[in-house]
Amino acid sequence: MTSIGDKRLQDHLDREILFDLVRRERFARDQRRFDVMAACFHRDAYVRTSWYEGTGGNAYVEASRKWMSNTGNSKHWVFPAFAQVRGDRATVESPAMIFNRATLDGTEIDFQVFCRFFSRAVREAGEWKLASFHVLFERDTMAPVFSSDPLPIDRALLDTMRPSYKFLTYIQRSRGIQVNQDLLGDDRPDELAAFHAGEDRWLAGEG
Repeated sequence: MTSIGDKRLQDHLDREILFDLVRRERFARDQRRFDVMAACFHRDAYVRTSWYEGTGGNAYVEASRKWMSNTGNSKHWVFPAFAQVRGDRATVESPAMIFNRATLDGTEIDFQVFCRFFSRAVREAGEWKLASFHVLFERDTMAPVFSSDPLPIDRALLDTMRPSYKFLTYIQRSRGIQVNQDLLGDDRPDELAAFHAGEDRWLAGEG
């Protein structure tokens, strides 16, 4: 095989390994396989979600363990789509959906968050690990489980929240959790473009 063919094969294998990594991390989280989840993260990983921000893969996994004991049954579907590899650095962006069933003011509701998960990854000793995890929000929806029930929301309050994750913010507020209103989302394209530019610089080895 030519050197060009070898590189193409290695690039394909790296992408498949990275895609498997991001799928495995979310599946392990949803199934409470925290040992598997922890093995996906780099020790110095930076994580920023609607409820957590911090550094250290193990710290995030332990926070997730505690969070899930209190907040219910959210699940994730992940569709890895775009990986860029430069030597031992990579970035992966994956369309995703987050599902949750909850009770709001006595009404059982379902809500879904449409988003993308974005991660840096680094290869150490031949093994890829997630070095960051960000949620890039697109939009979300909420509906009563029984369609005849009214949706128990304060529309005026809802309208004060970020369009890309307003129902998520609303339901978390009902749980006593204040969601940061400055997260990355498609409703702020300039901030999102600046984020991607920074990640491209990191991928090129500039930081």
